[in-house]
Amino acid sequence: MMGNADIWLLRTYWDFDFPRPLLPNFKFIGGIHCRPAKPLPKKLENFVQSSEDAGIVVFSLGSMVKNLTTEKANMIASALAQIPQKVLWRYSGQKPDTLGPNTKLYDWMPQNDLLGHPKTKAFITHGGANGVFEAIYHGVPMVGIPTFADQPDNMLHMKAKGAAVIVDLNFMTTEALRDAINKVINEKSYKENAMRLSRIHHDRPISPRDEAVFWIEFTMRNKGAKHLRVQAHELTWYQYHSLDVLLFLLTIYLLLIFIFFKTCSYCFQRCCDRKSTKTKAE
Repeated sequence: MMGNADIWLLRTYWDFDFPRPLLPNFKFIGGIHCRPAKPLPKKLENFVQSSEDAGIVVFSLGSMVKNLTTEKANMIASALAQIPQKVLWRYSGQKPDTLGPNTKLYDWMPQNDLLGHPKTKAFITHGGANGVFEAIYHGVPMVGIPTFADQPDNMLHMKAKGAAVIVDLNFMTTEALRDAINKVINEKSYKENAMRLSRIHHDRPISPRDEAVFWIEFTMRNKGAKHLRVQAHELTWYQYHSLDVLLFLLTIYLLLIFIFFKTCSYCFQRCCDRKSTKTKAE
């Protein structure tokens, strides 16, 4: 099924990814879900505005991480309590004992709208693709706490581009998390790099959604896009890996070796026969 696909819509873009050769039927639609921030609910807006000049930090480990231990949750809450920013933490579970007055817990929050708010200073994230692209879209530096799947790789991309700091969840300490947050907020390079990626993301001839629509309709209009497919899909597995070519070359190589040894053996035998005949004659 994958080999028969005519068009591939890839959830990535060059603000996130690294240059590499790709086929003409690979189209980039990274950030297709991103959108301008909407106004926050009044209660949420009041809490955000109460941060004044310090701003806010948005914290979410996604919907999959719901099994933080009490010890780990208390350690995270203690780190958040030591920063001057207000923190909005998406968290479901028992309220940590060390939760500071600057931190509020939410079962759900409008993440995209919060990341687009002018008071947002940093985004603490597990490194899921959706959250990473939303942070790029709005130019927000990140503190990554990846756990599984593509998350570690996503955060390594952001770290390499100078827009994120990574903290290991298993070995994280209060001081390490606090210092990582302060680093991405106080060192200007992280914000500058995040804004640079945001400009690259927005500087496109066509929006990701429109590009996806165009190529889907293009494929439908032309009853496929076979002219964009590489012919590797039409090869058998042994042809794809050039095993038939390697077998042919190996056969020629072994034949040459065989001829060489046969020739040497024949010459050696003739030489020995001559010496034997000469000895008998004497």
